[in-house]
Amino acid sequence: MNAPAPGPARLHFDGWIAGIGTASGTRVVLGHWPCSPFGPFSDVMLEREDGHRLLLAPTRRTAEFIAGTYAFDEVRIVPVRVHVTGDRWTVTAGSLLDLRLTVGRRSLPGLALRAVPGALAARPGWTRVTDPPARVLLGVRTRGSAGGGRREWYGARDLHRITAASAVHEGRDLGPLAPVEPAVRFGFGSAPRTPSLVRVTTTVGAPRSAGRRGRPRRTPRQPGRRPVMNGPAQPGTPGPESTGGTDMKLLGVYLNDHLAGATAGAQRIGHLARTMRGSALGRALGPVAAEIDEDRATLLAIMRNLGVPVRHYKVWAGWAAEKAARLKGNGRLVRRSPLSTLLELEALRLGVEGKAAVWSTLRRLASTDERLDAALLDTLLDRAARQQDTVEEWRGRAAEAALRPTARAAA
Repeated sequence: MNAPAPGPARLHFDGWIAGIGTASGTRVVLGHWPCSPFGPFSDVMLEREDGHRLLLAPTRRTAEFIAGTYAFDEVRIVPVRVHVTGDRWTVTAGSLLDLRLTVGRRSLPGLALRAVPGALAARPGWTRVTDPPARVLLGVRTRGSAGGGRREWYGARDLHRITAASAVHEGRDLGPLAPVEPAVRFGFGSAPRTPSLVRVTTTVGAPRSAGRRGRPRRTPRQPGRRPVMNGPAQPGTPGPESTGGTDMKLLGVYLNDHLAGATAGAQRIGHLARTMRGSALGRALGPVAAEIDEDRATLLAIMRNLGVPVRHYKVWAGWAAEKAARLKGNGRLVRRSPLSTLLELEALRLGVEGKAAVWSTLRRLASTDERLDAALLDTLLDRAARQQDTVEEWRGRAAEAALRPTARAAA
């Protein structure tokens, strides 16, 4: 008796999709994926007013996979970089695209999506429930057939409206923000008509031709779907399984130690931002807290891409240590001590410096290990520097308020 044929491998991409229209008629769709089978990466799809469909992807591997799943007339391989500061997103794709987005508050559909547990929202089966209302309310589909014999499921988990945008493509200003119409024609689905940023887990059911550890192999081109592939081929580098001489056992210990610290740091700044809500310090820390949460998720994605297992006991220890630190009275038994804010900011500063150190270490390893995204790590280092500046500014103010009675009375 023959064994049953294996089912399709399922590949998971966790991140954000932003879709906008412009006054010129060009529509732009950004995919920002901190966690994917290819490691962290971002890509941009554009459909011009004349119907020409263009893909901008950072590597040949990601370009071939995306072009095998969706339909394009042209593919360009360029570095795609995304910087997020508070509600502002800045996207660059070499000299081909400069995109700026301003993200608004969570919409009513976003509130409904947030109410669904993340583990359930990410399951392909849940799209049987979400597909009918998504078609009616947003004009999009959450499940369907894609290229290369694949199927796709979109598990939306949050939704914000995009309130402002500017885009320059190959030196041409595309004009102000506009609805996404007509609908884009990259695949079976489209972006919502209202410019939106969607938190999503995308599952791709790929044929069982996937390579080792689920990494997709090159997909044969489909008839009538032969995009023009521009951009340089990637130089001969070690394959995705190469460690580039890195001691993976010690790297696993190192990254898990930093994950424990990142867990404590995310808990610490979240607690401090909530405690100081409504104050100038609380408003300054809110965007930093969101970034630190995203940094922790990015570290987890990097570990997953490197094949480094999470040591949950270390994560729990980081979480418990931060909770225990809150019990210290700092000279007060009833009211919150001004020294508590100072010490929490100093601990937070040390945490950000430690995070910058791990990004710097991984950036050095990226020169010999293609599983690490050098451009992403450069972005993370820049963001850590900005976070250090913000935390240090407010640490200095907290020191004045805590240790100089006259300054505290004036405050």
